[in-house]
Amino acid sequence: MCSWVTGLLSNIRHKVGLGSRVSTPVRKGQEVWLLDNTAFRSPTNPHQWHAEFVAAYFSEDSGKDASLVVADIVEKLGIAGKGDAEAERRIAERVEPFLNLILAAKTVEVDFAGGQGRLRLGPAAGHGISVNELPLPGKGWVDDRVVESRAVLVEGGESMRTAFADPEGWGVISDIDDTIKVSEVRDRLALLRHTFAELPEAVPGMPQLYQYIQTALGKPVWFYLSASPYNLYPMLRSFTSDYYPRGQLILREMSWMELESFIVSLTVGTQKYKEERMRTVMKWLPMRKWVLIGDSTQTDPEAYASLYKLHPDKVRAIFIRRVQGVNEAKEKDLNSDTRFETAFKGIPKTVWRVFNDPAELNEAVNALTST
Repeated sequence: MCSWVTGLLSNIRHKVGLGSRVSTPVRKGQEVWLLDNTAFRSPTNPHQWHAEFVAAYFSEDSGKDASLVVADIVEKLGIAGKGDAEAERRIAERVEPFLNLILAAKTVEVDFAGGQGRLRLGPAAGHGISVNELPLPGKGWVDDRVVESRAVLVEGGESMRTAFADPEGWGVISDIDDTIKVSEVRDRLALLRHTFAELPEAVPGMPQLYQYIQTALGKPVWFYLSASPYNLYPMLRSFTSDYYPRGQLILREMSWMELESFIVSLTVGTQKYKEERMRTVMKWLPMRKWVLIGDSTQTDPEAYASLYKLHPDKVRAIFIRRVQGVNEAKEKDLNSDTRFETAFKGIPKTVWRVFNDPAELNEAVNALTST
């Protein structure tokens, strides 16, 4: 307990700008997550590839004793005393990353693509996450190649995948919650249940639609952009890998013990956050044509409309799933024609479409291949 408290106090000092900022490598008893990424060609040297590397650093098992939080969620969801041991196990597993003590000023070396070269990631910022855009070692990389890299001298051999993408072709940016994964964001208890207690469930028809897009557009590059926090990365990576085309997850940064802010992260500032991340993705792949897919529960229509107005030549389609039956009072406004007409004012109706059944979009996807 003393070491945990010492680490916590040190972490707080980093957050408020006090104490030493000297970076140190990840060591025994510390954990790092390496997030899958997408490699893109340098805008100044087409023979050089770059990628943005995101890593999260924790004190190993520091959030293991999550019994009080688990009990609180179990009680809120009304499953206390019902003997659902599997649900309680999932809750404990998914809550732990929210409670793990994050580590600031940490670095880690990565063996890129099985011996092609070493990369140094970090140092981590005060929220325990490092973001580095780096040139990639090695030669002969081509579009759609996927390589695996591993952290060096880290227990467990944490690995990641890098997918290479040329500047030209198609790309898809997709939301996750209530677009491809049942989350019921507008119902707080249902959101907690889907996030922490239940097995992830794909929105009916969306896996088939995404496979249709994958074939029709000739294996586009995929990005899954969500306001969900990085703490849920392992669960969401497994979910997207099981149901959808391979792609990069882009999640929101959260700090230690911000479980209480989880719902807020899905509702506050999401439009600005998504607009910024989409602009970055399009900068990486400047000649790609884009399909943007989201839903009506948050600000996807407004964020996607904003991106279209910046890049009308690049955004070729916007598809918005109309979510119904979760919070009928709010859905009257969220799903109204007025809301969509206002959001997409000035954008040709041939570009945007609101849908109920994913199968409705097959014809629209086919039309994209002639543009």
